[in-house]
Amino acid sequence: MLIIKLTETKETLDDIERICRHLNEHQELAALMTTEENQDISYILKPTFNINHNEEQKRAHWQKLLNEFTIRDKKGNELRFFRDQPTGALYFGNKQGFETIENMPDH
Repeated sequence: MLIIKLTETKETLDDIERICRHLNEHQELAALMTTEENQDISYILKPTFNINHNEEQKRAHWQKLLNEFTIRDKKGNELRFFRDQPTGALYFGNKQGFETIENMPDH
């Protein structure tokens, strides 16, 4: 079982960029990503001079990563993003870990 809480509520653009930097900095994770996933992360991390920081486009790339990014651990368990519906909190881990969190009274 594995679960990591990434945010307390719906993620901000700063949260999205922080998570993408973390994924990008860990070469073992980057090696498991598809070319398209790496391109999405690169777009999110690309500096911009626009006042809105291209937030709409960055969020579109982020949503795609949330829906499609999965890796497998050594036991073959799928690891992916999960969203807690009552709070909007974002988690990364396996289904068993997320179900354990969901069943806790004060998560």
